[in-house]
Amino acid sequence: TCALLISSLFAQDQMAVSTKVFGNVEIIKKKGSSLKLKQGSILSIGDQIKTSRGSFAAIIFIDDRSILKIKENSILTINGQRKRESISKEINLQGGTLRAQVTDQNRKNFIVESSVSVASVKGTDFWFINENDNGQDFIHGLDGLIVLTNKNSGISVDIEAGITGFSNIDGNLQTNKTDPKILPLDEIDTESKTNSIEIEFLDSTGKKKKLIINYR
Repeated sequence: TCALLISSLFAQDQMAVSTKVFGNVEIIKKKGSSLKLKQGSILSIGDQIKTSRGSFAAIIFIDDRSILKIKENSILTINGQRKRESISKEINLQGGTLRAQVTDQNRKNFIVESSVSVASVKGTDFWFINENDNGQDFIHGLDGLIVLTNKNSGISVDIEAGITGFSNIDGNLQTNKTDPKILPLDEIDTESKTNSIEIEFLDSTGKKKKLIINYR
C-alpha cells in the first residue's frame, strides 16, 4: 500500500513529517540539540516538540497518515516503536493542547498520555488538554471511542463523540456532555480539502528524489 511504501523510505527511528507550522515551534532532539520546526521536517522517536505563544504545528505519521495537531504553549514527546512497516505511537503530553485524528488501520497502536491520564485510542478523533499546573486533563471526544484511564486510581471510562472526560491528579474521573463552546479552535480544516507535503530525500544510490504525500 501507499502507507507501507512511504514508511519504507525512512530510517528506522523516523516517525512523522511536519505538514503545517505557524509561529515559533521548536524540536528538541534526544541528544539535547534543538532546531526550528519547519514544514517538511522529519521527526524521530524521542523528539520533543515545543510550541510557543501564538504558534501551531501539525504532523503526519508516515505509516498510516494519522495526524497530530499541536496548539500554542504545548510540550510533547513523540515515542513509539517501528514494527516492520507500522509504528506503535505513544505521545507524552507534558502540557498544552493537541488534537489526534487517527486512521482506522492503526488505531489500536495510538496512545496519548500525561502525568495524570492515559487515552487509548479506539476511535478516530479527539482533543486532549493537559493543564499540567493544575494536575488535570480534559478529553473531548469528536468521533469514535477513546478509553480514558486515570493513572492514580486506575479507573477507566469510555469517551464517545460528544462526551468530555475529566481526570485529575487526585484520581477523580468524570464524564459530561460536551459543551461545544469550550472546544478548542482547530486552525486547519483538514476535512474540507486534500493537502500535500513534498519531501526531498536521497535514495540508496545517492540520487535526489522528491516524495509527495497527500492527506486529508
